[in-house]
Amino acid sequence: MKKAMRRSNWREIWQSKTRFFSILSIIFLGVAFYVGLRATGPDMLETAASYYRKQNLADTRVVSTLGLTDKDIDIIKQTEGVKVEGRYFQDINLSQENQVFRILSYDSKQTLNRVVVTKGRLPSKPNEIVLDDFARQKGYKLNQAFDFSADDSAKAFKRQTFKIVGFVKSPEFIENISRGNTTIGKGSIDCFALVLSENFTQPAYSEALVKYADLANSDAYSTQYENRLKKDEKKLKKHLKQNAVVSLDDRKNEQQRLLDQEKTKFQQRTSLNLDELSSDQLAGLTALNPELPKQLETLKVQQQRIDSLAAPEYHLFARSDNPGYSEYKDNAERISSLASVFPWIFFLIAALVTLTTMTRMVEEKRSELGTFKALGYRNGEIAEKYLLYSTLAGGSGTLLGLAVGFYLLPIIIFNAYGQLYNLENVVTPWYLSYSLIALAVALTCSAGSAWFVLRYDLKAAPAILMQPKAPKKGKRIFLERMTFIWRRLSFSQKVTLRNLFRYKQRMLMTVIGIAGCMSMIITGFGLRDSIGDIVTLQFDKLWHYQGTTVFKAAPSAEEEQRYVDELKTFSNYQDHLFVSLETFTVQKEGVSKQEISLSVPKKKDQLAEFLSFRDRKTDQHYSLTDEGVIINEKLAKLFDLKKGSRLEIKSISGEVYSVKVAAVAENYVRHFIYMTPSYYQKTFDKQPEYNTDLLLFSKEPSKRTEDRMAKQLMENSEIANVSFMSKSRDALKDTVQSLNIIMWVLIVSAGLLAFIVLYNLTNINISERIRELSTIKVLGFYDNEVVRYVYRENILLTLMGIFFGLFLGKIEHGYILQTVELDMTMFSPDIQPLSYIYASLITLFFTLIVGIIMYFRLKKIDMIEALKAND
Repeated sequence: MKKAMRRSNWREIWQSKTRFFSILSIIFLGVAFYVGLRATGPDMLETAASYYRKQNLADTRVVSTLGLTDKDIDIIKQTEGVKVEGRYFQDINLSQENQVFRILSYDSKQTLNRVVVTKGRLPSKPNEIVLDDFARQKGYKLNQAFDFSADDSAKAFKRQTFKIVGFVKSPEFIENISRGNTTIGKGSIDCFALVLSENFTQPAYSEALVKYADLANSDAYSTQYENRLKKDEKKLKKHLKQNAVVSLDDRKNEQQRLLDQEKTKFQQRTSLNLDELSSDQLAGLTALNPELPKQLETLKVQQQRIDSLAAPEYHLFARSDNPGYSEYKDNAERISSLASVFPWIFFLIAALVTLTTMTRMVEEKRSELGTFKALGYRNGEIAEKYLLYSTLAGGSGTLLGLAVGFYLLPIIIFNAYGQLYNLENVVTPWYLSYSLIALAVALTCSAGSAWFVLRYDLKAAPAILMQPKAPKKGKRIFLERMTFIWRRLSFSQKVTLRNLFRYKQRMLMTVIGIAGCMSMIITGFGLRDSIGDIVTLQFDKLWHYQGTTVFKAAPSAEEEQRYVDELKTFSNYQDHLFVSLETFTVQKEGVSKQEISLSVPKKKDQLAEFLSFRDRKTDQHYSLTDEGVIINEKLAKLFDLKKGSRLEIKSISGEVYSVKVAAVAENYVRHFIYMTPSYYQKTFDKQPEYNTDLLLFSKEPSKRTEDRMAKQLMENSEIANVSFMSKSRDALKDTVQSLNIIMWVLIVSAGLLAFIVLYNLTNINISERIRELSTIKVLGFYDNEVVRYVYRENILLTLMGIFFGLFLGKIEHGYILQTVELDMTMFSPDIQPLSYIYASLITLFFTLIVGIIMYFRLKKIDMIEALKAND
């Protein structure tokens, strides 16, 4: 008997394979989406951490104001648990190509910051060079000559012409867009290159690469790594500070020794005693040798320079100062934050649909349940079929979901970021915690739903179960009481409305399922709109200027005039505005420290030409006044500020100042405070130093024109950097484009879920009403009339689901934006009208597909077989 029952259990799966695979599919989607989104962020971080470990990326770079000698390197080595290597570098400007290269030293024995060869090989001879792999996009090829002899920085090298023998990528520069800033050329580095250390003429290392032993087993980006790094850097700073005086004495002694040798040679050559030389003797000697005073002045200046040498200052730069390092973590966290909502909606819909499916299955087998109970089978043995059925469906869906979620989804998303980063292939481990959570939720949705449905029927007597379940009583619906509407409806329309409200559970499940899928599709399109819109909003509607010039110090009136005269030589130049730019921080309990750019325009009435201050909701425009400051919306939200609030800001040196908020303006990238010169004087008790200039052009310059203008301006020794907004805009655009693939993954997954929901519930609808449909076919209804009879309900339910999904999608989109946003960014909260239309059309498209599939099933209804069943 038990064998026969087990055979019956397995036979049930084959006989209702459509139902089985619908449960399996919906569980599969939920699990794949959950573990995929959960795992992608950690996978991205683990991929980067693995790459950094493999290439032995340094934890810290040490730079000194006096350069780093071998003795400095030895001092760093004395710090416990530290590995250090000195390195040379020099930035060169290829004027004809409008490109800036950072030339780094390479030694075959170096162990830190090892590069990966993508083509060719590493240099082995003094005349060989390898370039950044990114340089291949700029037209550089193997065996090509690389010549920078025309650059002023060429004197830092023993040779200026090299042969390109390879291309490499470095763990220092994982981002493909930026290689950092420089003080030469156009102000930004295009590519890096490596040559043998022996090619450099520098007397001291440019920097020291440091690796801490206690970080060897700590993953990059982890909290443990960050905490240990802070302690290690603090210890190293203390050690360097203690030895700064010793280092200074060594430098002075070495330089004095060299100068003394030069003086001795000079005395031997001229037979003069420099210590006893009188002014009369000097005058007489000058007549004989006019070059003598210049030589003496040179020796005097060198002595003064040695005497005035100050103790070296050491600056430590962590990995986060490398281009792309921190941004990569931010992108990984954005992906992880998506997992906080979407997968649970999948699981909720899966639970509802599975509950409906198992309810129908149990109702179909009522007489079988009664028969087994009458034959003496225990409830547990009877329930075994349904629990086995649901567990196998849920378990199989979970295993498939884990395989796809842990492997395929992370690869798709990681490849979407391929154009932004040059990391190696993504690491895709399985996470036990995510797997167990997914399995528990999946079995609760499947096996739990089955047990929930069974528990009532198993309590009933066999005789009751063996009788067909009494049909639901017909009830008048609310619309029937509205006779002025009801009497205008056709017979078919009345039947459709009655059936909708007669089967309330199926109606509710369909509406909730469609609304949930619809909301996720809207959220996907909405996120694309919100993230994509900030490029246009920030760089076109809020910021009108195209570039900035940063001065080493506030220029004098004469220097300013020369600078302005040079600006007027540029085509399409329109105007400029000097501003004072300083960095402050804001912090309070519960909110991480935020960096703020404080800007003070020299001419406040001119500021409106360069940027706009407006209220995002009311479109009200603001102007700077002496009554307070204008701050950005995200800063106000983080610190709960509004018009009239006081904000405390802290300078780099630690002083705290309080400013009054006069207005809160729309802004999407970074935090800012704008104030008038008068309010600045009132707040800080000093005059602002106008060290930055905003550049406005009547027409957007081309990339080549920007490079040419930057190079021309950087020839001014008073200018520290020139940058154009196009680079920031392009970087943001690339990030947005990489996120598009994630949005499409979400949209397609939600669409597939909508298809499964519609297919499953439509299938149940037809199964429940097979005798009713057979009856109307016997009465003479044509196939198309039967199809319309069923499809009217489906279309109405779909439209109801779409309607509620519109509102649910807006709420879901708002919540996701709060989760995905970083402290330094704000996304546009608006969803474009077209996105609502696209989401609705996608849902209707899947409704159409389900309708086509079900059309053929309705045509094949066996009327005789269906009508033979007992009433």
